[in-house]
Amino acid sequence: MGLQLRKFFFGDYGLGRAIFYTFIFKVAIFTIGVTLMGFFLTRTALVGGANAPMFGLNQWPHIEAYTDYRDLYIKDLVVPFLKGNDAYQLGTIVYNYPPLFLYLITLFSEVNLAWFGAVPLVAFDILTVIPIFKIGKEFLFENNSKLAFAVAMIWAVNPINLFYNDLMWLNPGPTTFFMMVAIYYFLKKEWYFSAFLLAIATGLKQTAVLVAPILLVLMIKGSQPAKKILFFVLTYAGFLVLLSLPYLITEPQNYFYSLQLPILGYPPGTSAGYPTTFGYPLSEPTRLTTFLGLVSFTNLQNIAVISYQYLNYLFVFAYVTLIGYLLLSKAKPTGRSTLLFCMAALLIFFGLYGRGVYKYYFASITPFAIPFMGSRRSGIIFEAISIAILMIPRVATPWMAILLLTLLPGYLALRRQTNLLQTEGTLPSAG
Repeated sequence: MGLQLRKFFFGDYGLGRAIFYTFIFKVAIFTIGVTLMGFFLTRTALVGGANAPMFGLNQWPHIEAYTDYRDLYIKDLVVPFLKGNDAYQLGTIVYNYPPLFLYLITLFSEVNLAWFGAVPLVAFDILTVIPIFKIGKEFLFENNSKLAFAVAMIWAVNPINLFYNDLMWLNPGPTTFFMMVAIYYFLKKEWYFSAFLLAIATGLKQTAVLVAPILLVLMIKGSQPAKKILFFVLTYAGFLVLLSLPYLITEPQNYFYSLQLPILGYPPGTSAGYPTTFGYPLSEPTRLTTFLGLVSFTNLQNIAVISYQYLNYLFVFAYVTLIGYLLLSKAKPTGRSTLLFCMAALLIFFGLYGRGVYKYYFASITPFAIPFMGSRRSGIIFEAISIAILMIPRVATPWMAILLLTLLPGYLALRRQTNLLQTEGTLPSAG
């Protein structure tokens, strides 16, 4: 048994070694965060007004080192929920996610240490290396363990995830893990597990719903029987309904309004959720047109504010166009096409969502970039883009999503040309 464990964790370029090194990298960063917050700072002391040194630092305007974990997750979500308040009527702030995320961090926050609720957020970020390695090895790199290991390590040290997931303890980690595992089982054609895991991902953060139509269309493109397609849809929808109980029964309107789905609207008599005047505080998400408000002319600031409510319509149009393109294209449900179309769907959301986005949203899509990391040069480019996303002005965040989106068609064209040359025998295969 001991020999098998040593071989698993220290064998040449295997999954075990990838997990081990990822664990070391990310726990080291997590430990820095715990040290700055205080190993023995309790949750009750934090709620009572204690300020952790880590969060007493000046806000970093472009990196967004803000206090979501302390001031929102713990103080405004977990504490009132532990007192018995309804998840969607906490009396502090509006909880804007499906219920599983609150359940998860509340479960760990039962331990009376201020940092303990972050354990699952970092743990799932670590575990994401597993589907990255397996998808890379089995569906991208022709069973090349060495290349799959290298790509997994490139992902493991990317600064976006290290900073936002492992140091700042923000929320993408669990959703991203379940999305990636769902895609892995989808590529293995294990529809039940894929649909179930995608429902878990959506139950943690609703942005995962954008992946479901992509997978559904790819099933159609793969000529799967109608019975299996229906089974996938019913499994996904059924578990989503189950995960949304009892709120779907007791307060359906409030539940859906809280999720802030595009174009659905807001409760009667409440604010539309958009600022009435232009502002650029750190807590305010940035939108595609936010940059107009930085111009000193009042009329441009007004245009910026007015445009926010129309961006959602542009988002829906772009997303439906993507689905239509996928239906009409020659794309097949391969590892590469599945990841790239899922990434495209999420980038459209990041670029055009009317409520706005934060930089840490990008931590949820870094694993979808693994088809780009098949060489040393592409790995360096990936890390450089990650650093650039961290450092650019916040107002450019949606524009970075649009820029990355425009690069995908060129990449697909390059891949088609490369595959053609390989077929003709001009180039060696990736394996």
